[in-house]
Formats: sequence, C-alpha cells, structure tokens
Amino acid sequence: MRRPIIGVFINNGVIRKLNNQNHNLKSYSRIEMLANESIKAGTTLYFFSALDVNLKNSTIRGTYFNQQDGQWRKKRFPLPDVLYDRSGGSLKSQRPKVRSIRKTFTQLGIRKLNPKGHFNKWKTYEVLSKVPEIQPHLPQTKQCNDLSDLKSFLKNHNNIYIKGTNGSRGKKVIRLQKNKDGSYYIKYFVNKLVIKNFKTIDEVYHFLKSFFKSKQFIIQQAISLMSIKDRLVDFRAEVQRNKSGDLVVVGVSVRFGMKNSPITIHSEAYSFEDFFSKFSNLNISEITEKRNQVDDFLKKVYQSIELHYGSFGEIGIDFGMDENGDLWFIECNAKSAKVSLCKAYDRKTVQRAFLNPLEYGKFIYLNN
Repeated sequence: MRRPIIGVFINNGVIRKLNNQNHNLKSYSRIEMLANESIKAGTTLYFFSALDVNLKNSTIRGTYFNQQDGQWRKKRFPLPDVLYDRSGGSLKSQRPKVRSIRKTFTQLGIRKLNPKGHFNKWKTYEVLSKVPEIQPHLPQTKQCNDLSDLKSFLKNHNNIYIKGTNGSRGKKVIRLQKNKDGSYYIKYFVNKLVIKNFKTIDEVYHFLKSFFKSKQFIIQQAISLMSIKDRLVDFRAEVQRNKSGDLVVVGVSVRFGMKNSPITIHSEAYSFEDFFSKFSNLNISEITEKRNQVDDFLKKVYQSIELHYGSFGEIGIDFGMDENGDLWFIECNAKSAKVSLCKAYDRKTVQRAFLNPLEYGKFIYLNN
C-alpha cells in the first residue's frame, strides 16, 4: 500500500452513489479526477463518511476507485495518515459522530490538509484587518448585534451587504439599499432572485432576524464592483501549496452573476486572462502586470490566514475589483469545490488543482 494513505471525508449520500456506480451527481467528475491524480501523486486514496469509521478497531470501510475495472469498490483500510476533510452539511443525526471523528483524529496526530474546515466571516475580517497591507482592501464591516448597529451603519452607507457569518455559496447574502424616501429594498438569491420592499428599518431588521434564524450576521459596505451589462463580476482564486510546500496560485476564475443578482453563484466563468482579453482594453503586458498584482495580494491573504490558524494545503479566495482596478477581499473558503476553475480553465490546469493537495499531503507526511 502506497504511503501516505489519504482519507477524503465526504457525505454518506455521495459514498452511497459511488458504490452504486451512480455517476449522476454534480461532483462526480471532480471526485474521479481526484482519484486519478492520486496515482500520479503516489498516494493511497479512499473516500469515507462518518458511517464508515470504526474508531474502536482503528479501521475505515473506504471507497476507492479500482483502476483495473473502472468501478468503485469498498474495503477495509487503516485510519489515514492525512485527512482531506471535504465533509460539508452532514445530517443532523450524524453531526455528533462527525465531531467525534475529527476530535479523535486530532488526538491521534493524524495530519490535516487544512487545519480548519470553514471560516467565520467576522473572525476572518478581524484577522485580516490587523494586516496593514490588506486593510485597504477590506470593505468596512461590522458585526450586527442589534437594531442600533444596523441603524448607525446605514447613516454612513446607503448600500450594504448583510451576510451570515458561516454562510457559503451565497446562501446567506442579502443586498440592502436605502431609498431617498427613507424606504428600503433588499434582494437575495435562493434558487431565484428575490426582491422585497420595506417601509421602515424596523421591518427590515425583523426580516433579517427571521432570515438568519437568529444566528449571527455581519453588515458590510457595498463596493461598486465591476459589472458587465448589469451582471456582477467577481473572482475565485484557487491558492494551494504544492509538493514542495510552496505557495502557488493555480487559477483565478472570473465569475458572472445573473442579471441584477447580488451574488455570482451558478454563473458562467472565464479564466483571468481570457476575461481581460475579451472585456477590457488592456494589452497582454498590462494583463500580466494585473495578474501579478492579484497573485501578490492573494498570497498575502493566504499567509496572513496561516499566521493565525496554521498551514493550509488550499484556500479558495473570493475577491472583487472596482472600476478603478482596485482589489477588494470578499471571503475565504476552506473547501472550495473548484467549480469555476473547471468551467474556466483547461484540463491540465484543473488536474494540477486536484494533484497539488495530494502531493502536499505527501509533503506534510514526510516532513512532520
């Protein structure tokens, strides 16, 4: 068995479909690519869910791709040397076991590709706001604890974003605008664009408490980001460490939102270079210069996060660019699905994004 053994922690529903040879799931091509890249990396790779783990016997019923017959198989494996934690919204009934598995793996000294599974938006803002080089790239942000926080923030900003501190994939993002007559309107995306109007700020706050189910949320200055024909444009960068532990920006995808949508989820995507070649007046050398500026910014964000939380194998970093070309940080993602990268880039680049985490897993296994 090739070492290290890398265990990819995913949801049981995906495990079940793999073992039924059901390729009809959105993430299938990415899962298969990860399995294929493990051959190049020289690692043993299996996928597992909370239901597959036997902590008493220190074994896991792992699902692996059999290269000989092209089928998914299941067999008993030792606990992994390196944990690649991709498990997201586990069923509520499974969450205690998921927490127990993570805690036990930590106690056993099993190395983690990433030390953290998700980022709290407010804590991330606090970390980055202390970095002088990044601070100018942060929209003014405040934790909203009560109605007075919202009222005071709106005295200085007529357009704001409201975000759940732990939301992902745009699910908990609202754009709020204050109108000249003192009324308000909000828009958000839940399967489709939703627009609501409110006469008073008290009505808005009551809605927000319901929308976020009394969980914490932040309020943030809305930056006038680049847009094309009323379609918001933002960026998702895949930043990773490679087989030598060096930091690399594998790709920067440019995402178009739906018309008038406050977010860019479920969007078409271009590579950074293709986008600026097609939609800007920049020449090749100017595009290269802009990309170098972006890469420096991304690496500074990544390293600042690492100084606080420890070394990461990969982080998806979302950022925006205003009409002046200035960069604005949006958020970090510890479990980037690489969807935009797959849409925007060639196969060789995409393969590299799936190979790097495995080779970095090998690096931390051999060097710790």
